[in-house]
Amino acid sequence: MTDIRLKSLVIENFRSLRGKVVVPLDAQVVLVHGTNGMGKTSILSALELGLTGKIAHLAADGDAYRSYLTSLDTGGGSIALTSTSSQHEGGATEGSLVFSDKSFIADPLFGQGDAHFFAERCYLPQATLGRLLEIYDDQRTGSTSPLTLFVKELLGLDPLDALVDGLDPAFHVTRIRKIAPDYRRLEALKTSLQDQIDKTDRAFTNAADAAEDQRTRINEVLSKIAVDSPAIVVTEATDLAELRLALNTSYNQDQRLTDLSRMRSELRGLLERWQALPSEAASRDQANKERDDQVAIQKLAAWRSGTGAGLGRAVDTVREVFTDVPPLDEGPEKSRLDALSRAAAEVARCKALLKTHAAAAERVNKLNSVVQRATIRIEELNKDLAGAVQDAKSLANALAGIAPHISGEICPVCNRDFADQDAGPLAVNVAAKIASLTNEAGRLQALTTERAEESNRLAAAQRELLSAGNGKLSAEDLSEITVRKALMEDIVWQLRDLELSADEGTRLMVAATAARQMLILSRRRNELSISMLPEIETAVQGVVGQPASNFAGIDQALGEAMRLTEARSGDAERVAALCIEAQSLIARRIRDFEQLNALRAEHKHNAARMTNIEKALKEVETSRDQAKKVSEAANTVRSNIVKKVFSTSLNKVWRDLFVRLAPSEQFVPSFKLPTSAGGKVEAILETLHRSGKASGSPGAMLSQGNLNTAALTLFLALHLSVPVRMPWLILDDPVQSMDDVHIAQFAALLRTLSKGMDRQIIIAVHERALFDYLTLELSPAFPGDSLITVEITRNFEGDAVVTPRAFSFEKDRAIAA
Repeated sequence: MTDIRLKSLVIENFRSLRGKVVVPLDAQVVLVHGTNGMGKTSILSALELGLTGKIAHLAADGDAYRSYLTSLDTGGGSIALTSTSSQHEGGATEGSLVFSDKSFIADPLFGQGDAHFFAERCYLPQATLGRLLEIYDDQRTGSTSPLTLFVKELLGLDPLDALVDGLDPAFHVTRIRKIAPDYRRLEALKTSLQDQIDKTDRAFTNAADAAEDQRTRINEVLSKIAVDSPAIVVTEATDLAELRLALNTSYNQDQRLTDLSRMRSELRGLLERWQALPSEAASRDQANKERDDQVAIQKLAAWRSGTGAGLGRAVDTVREVFTDVPPLDEGPEKSRLDALSRAAAEVARCKALLKTHAAAAERVNKLNSVVQRATIRIEELNKDLAGAVQDAKSLANALAGIAPHISGEICPVCNRDFADQDAGPLAVNVAAKIASLTNEAGRLQALTTERAEESNRLAAAQRELLSAGNGKLSAEDLSEITVRKALMEDIVWQLRDLELSADEGTRLMVAATAARQMLILSRRRNELSISMLPEIETAVQGVVGQPASNFAGIDQALGEAMRLTEARSGDAERVAALCIEAQSLIARRIRDFEQLNALRAEHKHNAARMTNIEKALKEVETSRDQAKKVSEAANTVRSNIVKKVFSTSLNKVWRDLFVRLAPSEQFVPSFKLPTSAGGKVEAILETLHRSGKASGSPGAMLSQGNLNTAALTLFLALHLSVPVRMPWLILDDPVQSMDDVHIAQFAALLRTLSKGMDRQIIIAVHERALFDYLTLELSPAFPGDSLITVEITRNFEGDAVVTPRAFSFEKDRAIAA
């Protein structure tokens, strides 16, 4: 909408504007005047905050400026802006801002897109005016300088830009990989697949070589197996399954190995049994061995009936008590030592029991004495306490009843005059009696305490008696322990005295056992040798093929049979091992053939996939070439459009405005459009002499006043070059270093913009003369035209004071007359 107009602005405690001010804006032209520091810029900044929610030239450095918007020594402030209508259908007509040192809550009138347009095309702050040319001539961003971006926005070149930018990765395969992960994966798949093909080829070669080595090794093993028959030769055409079956049928060594193993075990057992027989020397002179055995038995029997009898009785006595003591037959000395140890231990045990019994009996006697004495004393104390307590109670009751009735010397009990007794006053005698009763009470307390102590002593002694009797033995046990102690002490002395007799018995028993063993061995060899000869004869005949009698001895016959059996087992095991090796090699060769077939199939499959991948990559390259051509064509069209606009439109408007404000300047600012090697167009600033000759940059060729004029006219040219979105033009003290001619031309230009092009203009100036001049030049010239002037001052309290004045059209009566 082009008829939208700013209506009013309410500011409270904002920067230098302390207090609350209301600025009316509902006019075609609004002039704001105030000396330096009064708040002109603050009013325009508040206007920008109400529209956009930020101050653009300060927000470029971050949001830190928000903390310093509040006037000093105030708790916070606010801004409220209203317009005559909304920017868009259904949009807002009010913008607001509430702020403090710690908070910033904005509800602006514009959204982000409109806010950016306002800051770039409708509002020229004083801080931006001095560096506007520098901003638009900034080349640090390459092809995205502010001026070029403005032209692209103006001409609607976004589709072409999007097309060029979107096709730019086609020129760089690295960028294609970033935006098209499938392409990157396709390249990786090609590399991986090529590696896999190479790996498969190497594996196939290795498998083929291994299969050939296996065939050679199989033929070597088969030649070793068939020693007495023609060897089987394996070729590429050999049926390996039939070969395995033939080996199992013709060279099965399992049964032969079993028979030979059984025979070897039988021969080894016979040899070990024969060699285990007693030597021949042991079987000689068997009569002497019989005689030696009888002599050893007689000597042992004589010892048993002599000194050994006493040892036997002593050991048997101990065994009656301790059954685990070994008998004399297991070794006299061993039996004596065990019996001596057990008897000595029993003596020590009996002594300990008797000692414990004596101590317990003595303790019981002492405790019984304590109990007896304590019982007698308690009985005596009880008698004393019983008599004393009864007398003291009776007398105490009598005195307690009489004492209150005593008056003078007459006894209230017997009515006698106590003065006749010459024993002092009656009351004094009664008091003395009460004192004696008190002393009697103390003695009774002592007796009670003593009785309690005796009772405790009696109870402790009785409790201790319950446990003290545990160590006492009964009469029967005491008698038994006493007798056993004496018996065991006697046995200990006997066993110690019989040490030499026990040694002699042990020696005789060992000699008898050795003689009996020699006799048994001699008899056993004779029996075994007679029983083993038939079995040995049969085994030797079966293996060697001749009787054992043909050899020098049984040992030689069994040794030769064992040697032949070992040799035959070795041959059978060698053939069996070769058969197993051949079977393993054949199975491995079969697996090698299967692996070769699998590798052939894998190679064929991978080759087909590689063909498809290479075809797809070729199609991608074709698409890249087409994209490059389209991008180059779009870039050429875009460059031509930009050149045309700069040369014919923007440069022309800027030149007209600049020449109008500075008619005497010989150098006119302009845009130059050099073309980069990539075909991209980027505008830079230069000056042209009136003769048409190019010169240096505006900063090098123009004075400071004309530089400000160039910047101001550039802003106006950009404002006029875009379609009208917001019919506002807001300028903060734009007249700087201008002479009177420039000012007059500038006032005429503003009049044209406001009255001829329907722009709402808001201008802030600090010079009073300029303010009055613009008020006159921009006064209403026709019905409907309007002007508002706003003067800013401060009162004595330092609060800002806004004085608005409205002007409307008045017909000139003098001209009319």
